[in-house]
Order: sequence, then structure tokens, then C-alpha cells
Amino acid sequence: MSSTVAPAQRRRLLTAPLLLAGAGLVGLVTLRLVDVTSTRIVPPCPFLALTGLWCPFCGGTRAADALAAGDLGTAVSMNAIVVLLVPLLVVEWTRWTAARARGRPASFMNYPSRVLAVAAVLALAYGVVRNLPGMEALTPLVGS
Repeated sequence: MSSTVAPAQRRRLLTAPLLLAGAGLVGLVTLRLVDVTSTRIVPPCPFLALTGLWCPFCGGTRAADALAAGDLGTAVSMNAIVVLLVPLLVVEWTRWTAARARGRPASFMNYPSRVLAVAAVLALAYGVVRNLPGMEALTPLVGS
């Protein structure tokens, strides 16, 4: 026997996924309207400013802008982590939204702490490796 979900409850369940999608769309439009290579729409990375080293997310805004423009090569050269995260986020958002549309109160990105710990270690390792001599290909192309 299948249970039906009232339309009002379904709307409530879909509010968060639709708001997140709207925020993402506003971000994409902003990236396409503002030249992120010459205009600061986000503050500079405090880690880079303090240490002179690239953090795992340096170049992320420019990578997202390149992805929004369909330029995968530039996006990867700016920040490979962002390029890898975008498909994961899209799949997770789709899973979350579909579950909620069926009336199930699903969570977004609800991974076990072990998975999150591995992701954090991988991000940290990327941050270290991109600062090693000879690994300049992993650093954002500043000024491009």
C-alpha cells in the first residue's frame, strides 16, 4: 500500500531544494555577468594572503566561471576539486529533490563521517601537492 503525500507537505519538502537551485542559478548568472578575472566578487583567500600558498579551493570561483562558460580545460587548470565537485553536487541535488518530490524527507549530502573525513584528507593533500615545486599545473592561472 502506497502512502500519498498532501500537496502542501510536498511543497514544504521541495522548498529547500528549490531555494538551493535558485541560489545556484543566481550564482551562475552573476559569474557570467561579472568578469571574475578582473573584478573581485569574493574576497581574496585569507590563507593565500597570509602564507603565500594555494589552499585547496584557491581558483574555485574562476573554475566555476569557466564551467559556466563551458570551458572545461580552463576550469580544471583553475581548480580540479571544483570540477570534480560540481557533478557530485548535481547528482546529490537531483537525488535529494526526487526523494522529496516523492514525499520522503531526505537530507542533502548526508554522508557518513568516514566519507567526509576521507574527502577532507584528499582536499588537504591536494592543497599540499599544488604547492610543491614542479606542480605548477595544479595552481590557478593568476590573471588569466
